[in-house]
Amino acid sequence: MAKRIYKNWVILTFIVIIVLSFSLSKAGTVKIFEIKAKKYIFEPNTIRVNHGDKVILNIIATDRAHGIGIKAFNIKSLLPKGKSVTVEFTADKKGEFPIVCTKICGWKHFKMKGKLIVE
Repeated sequence: MAKRIYKNWVILTFIVIIVLSFSLSKAGTVKIFEIKAKKYIFEPNTIRVNHGDKVILNIIATDRAHGIGIKAFNIKSLLPKGKSVTVEFTADKKGEFPIVCTKICGWKHFKMKGKLIVE
């Protein structure tokens, strides 16, 4: 009886290890980006991540108040001048998504765009 319990325990442990290793291999990594918002541009203006990654954007507006919006991920945040704002989300959709300034910041406001690429 003890041998049978031990054998079942070993098999169950093996199955759990396989399932966990498969789950962890599919989990995304954490990607952190430092972004500057200034005079009608985001620097960098293209962010590339993998599907499933946790994305952390540390953003600072250097010249005036701006905003950041990524509609596909329900992100809309005000960026006060000189203050760092952190935005976090999981890249759970594949594709190319526009990043826009959500606060009118001057006459070229409409050109203040970036791109999020989720592969």
